[in-house]
Amino acid sequence: MPLQPYHVSANNTAKASENKIHDDATARRFGFAGGLVGGVHVYAYMTHLPVEHWGRAWLERGTGDCKFAKPVYEGDIAEITAEVTGDGLTMKVHSHGELCATGLPPFRCPSPHLRSPTSSRAHRRRTIRARQPTSSR
Repeated sequence: MPLQPYHVSANNTAKASENKIHDDATARRFGFAGGLVGGVHVYAYMTHLPVEHWGRAWLERGTGDCKFAKPVYEGDIAEITAEVTGDGLTMKVHSHGELCATGLPPFRCPSPHLRSPTSSRAHRRRTIRARQPTSSR
């Protein structure tokens, strides 16, 4: 079952970053139409649909990975779509009719009855070690 698509005008906030592929002039020298909108922003656009679908639960314990295939440019409309599957949500980002990113594996929201990472044994050991006083010299 598909969710209602989410549309956003992409914003390139990284034009002045050290990574010059976000700068229009540099990106054009490498054959792009302009500076690339940062992947972190494209991922942020993708998160709207899982939050809409699962609410706060996804923000607290949800997961999702994405693969970037084509750039999204400043001012372009990015269309984010999601399909509900047995595994979660299958996500896609399109801009100018091209597939720009996909959610891999499907975005998920684990059951609240599963152990959270903060209740794991390793986390408890790290917490206990961090609380042990250190010797003074």
